[in-house]
Amino acid sequence: MVALIASFFSLFVGPLVYQTFGPLRRTDKIVTGIVLVVVAGTILVEILPNTYQTIGYLALALCLVGFAGPTIIEKSFQKAADTTHKLTIFLGITGLLAHAFIDGIAIQSSESSEPNGLTLAIILHRLPVGLTIWWLLKPLLGERYALVTLFLMGVTTLLGYFSSEAFSNYQDNLFFAVTQAFIAGSLLHVVVHKPHSDGCMHTSDSHQHHHHSRPKPKSISAYLIRWESLGMLIGLAILTLIHYYHD
Repeated sequence: MVALIASFFSLFVGPLVYQTFGPLRRTDKIVTGIVLVVVAGTILVEILPNTYQTIGYLALALCLVGFAGPTIIEKSFQKAADTTHKLTIFLGITGLLAHAFIDGIAIQSSESSEPNGLTLAIILHRLPVGLTIWWLLKPLLGERYALVTLFLMGVTTLLGYFSSEAFSNYQDNLFFAVTQAFIAGSLLHVVVHKPHSDGCMHTSDSHQHHHHSRPKPKSISAYLIRWESLGMLIGLAILTLIHYYHD
């Protein structure tokens, strides 16, 4: 039960730190780097291999559809671009909620077996998960809905914890594997394209209003890339710790 409580509060650590230093653009870039590496790494190293064991190459195909599908729709139907983007974010958050349910199952199973590092790995990986939710939803829906989603993540984990016996064989479920592979691709799409869209907005503004002063935007861009690279290194360190304790 202690691990369950810790996993709940760990969701709020990332958003709390982000809000403390949020007004700084370099903080946003650091968070961007962390989210990119952790989410992409989790999908490629954990989710895809697990779904591949159940549905084979279909897992890769579904993940690719989830990743590339929204981009194709947005470019083909520009009027539907905003709706498609929001729907993709919704699918990504749904995937994170499903993963929270699995976390609850895993915490219960680790408590009933011999002590291992799995519980610590779950708590560690929920730090960037909470940060990802805040990073995605706060600009789109505001703090209130981002907080509600974080609480919903905690409730979903609680449900997984107390229903672990009924869903102990979830990894062999065909429907679950298909859904998880597709949603993983959608989440990867959201995470990869959000920073680029933000970056395009800044670049466009600087091009229109500061066209006569080119060195300054370049120096700012290089400055922000350095902070994003730092975030990627932090994300890589988090991933390494997660998989160290998971194994």
